[in-house]
Parts: sequence; structure tokens; C-alpha cells
Amino acid sequence: MNDNRSVQRCLAILRAFRGGPGQSLTALSQAVDLPHATVLRLLNTLLGEGYVRKEGTRWSLTPQLLEIGFAALANTGVDDLIQASLQALADRCDGMVNIGERAKEDVVIIARASSASERRKLIVVNLRVGNALPPGSALHSALGLSPDQWSTASYPERRVTTVGIALFTSPTRALSLGLSVNDDDYDAARIKAEVLPLMRAERDQILRLMHLGAV
Repeated sequence: MNDNRSVQRCLAILRAFRGGPGQSLTALSQAVDLPHATVLRLLNTLLGEGYVRKEGTRWSLTPQLLEIGFAALANTGVDDLIQASLQALADRCDGMVNIGERAKEDVVIIARASSASERRKLIVVNLRVGNALPPGSALHSALGLSPDQWSTASYPERRVTTVGIALFTSPTRALSLGLSVNDDDYDAARIKAEVLPLMRAERDQILRLMHLGAV
């Protein structure tokens, strides 16, 4: 088998574990649309490398994969100074701030900060660093926008609006900055007058800290 194809198939199998631990061979084969024998051979390779474990007839990922994940995070350019800057913005707006990076058709959260205020509760369910957001999200829609443009996404059931702006765009990377705020505190006019200037200032700060662009 072509080595490149083997790598692609191994990665597809690893992604198939997004459904949770304890996957059967049949479920994994169906998820990646490959024969049982092919999937089993690749799983045994991953088992030998320590990236999966087998318990009875069920397969799961091991924590050893976190080494790769942490290495990927280290290569995003997000350090403690940037994290502190994101936290200051989140606290100032009593909201939640994300940096996203384009990954194929999605945008992946590479940094995140949320307000510690006890006066307000801003709920964004099951989102953390490493999660992918689809087209239609403000963070995704902001990718590649001009510096004066922005995107929004509303979540009426949670009374939350997310605002997104482009952070950095190059032939190899596209980053965006998103800020989620409570609708009870920020209407459209206040978002335009207060939130967007803060986000643009934050963008300039992040670009300086990440040594990106001409800022």
C-alpha cells in the first residue's frame, strides 16, 4: 500500500474516535468506509505505537496522543502573554473570546478565554481549545474578511451574540478572533460602538505578540 495512503487512512481512523471511546471494529470501518481487515491492520500499527488500546473487542485512544496535541498547540504561536490579553478582553466585556485557525472546511479553536465574573453567566456549550466550528459560525465567517469587516452569529436560546473579525491571513494560515457577549448587555449599536473597537485593538496586540503581519 502507498505510504501516503496509509497515513491518510490512519488519520481518518483517529478522527473516527470523535464519537467517543470504546469503538468497535465494525463502527470504525463504517466511519472511514474501509474493509475490516484494512482497519484492523492500521489499528494494530497504532496499538504498537501506543496511540490506541484494545479492551476486549473495543478500541479507544490513549493519552499518548496528547503529546501530538500539545506539540500542535505549541506551534500555534499562542503564549502566556496572548492568553493574558485574551483574558483581559473577556473580563472587560463579561464574555468569551476565541482565536480560530482555518482547518480544511472548519475553523479550529486554538486559544480561548472566558470572563470570571460572577454577575453574568455566558454559556457556550461544549466548546474548548481543539474544537472545530463549521461554516456559519462567526469565527469561521470572519476568516479572510477585510480589516474593517466583521461577522456575527446569534444564539437566541442562550441570549448570546458572537462577533468575529479576521485576525491574520496569508497563503498558509488564516486566523480569526471571536467574542461572545450577552444580549442583555450588548445590543447591535453597542457592539458596533464598543465591542468592535476593543476587538480591533486586541487584534493589533495579538499580531504584535505573535510577530505576524506588518503591525
